Amino acid sequence: MKFYKILLGICLFLNSAFGINENEIKDEVIKKTNLAIEVLKNSELDNETKSKELFKIFDPLFDYKQMAKISLAKRYNSLSKEEQEKFNIAFEQKLKNSYIDKLLSYTNQEVIIQDATKPQPTRYWLNSQLISDGKTYDFVYKFYDAKERGWLIYDLDIIGVSVIQTYRSQFGDMLDNADFETLLTKLNQANLPSQDDK
Repeated sequence: MKFYKILLGICLFLNSAFGINENEIKDEVIKKTNLAIEVLKNSELDNETKSKELFKIFDPLFDYKQMAKISLAKRYNSLSKEEQEKFNIAFEQKLKNSYIDKLLSYTNQEVIIQDATKPQPTRYWLNSQLISDGKTYDFVYKFYDAKERGWLIYDLDIIGVSVIQTYRSQFGDMLDNADFETLLTKLNQANLPSQDDK
């Protein structure tokens, strides 16, 4: 669904030069979401430039390695260090590639940052909404305490569906019928630019 990918893309566009404290999360999300939307609305930037600017904004706040690890569950620890690194890179690129095109089609949807809940002392869930064409869609930024690195996002919940758990289910099904190299090959193939992009 187009709005789902736009929403996920907006969720991704956050940033912090240094690790943020728990009491800074909401303000940081509001500030950086607004900054990302300004980039998306800037008609003087082409899509390649927008993409680069947006990645600069959000990369420091996301723990892609943790997200990759969760997506493979126990299978991740059975991989060699080299295999883990290859998977981390492929997964991060897959996540970004899956949503950047849809995000660049952003057209004035409104994002509202609401309240937060703490299901555990080391977890912080920031409840939010996207308003598009008169409809409201709920989503949640899921942070965890990464100690000296501050609070980082490890998952996104979009209209009740966990992004990382969705990948976990997909990868689990694939690995039930194939080996890790097959999964890695498929991820890397999905990350190749299309003929239209060349």
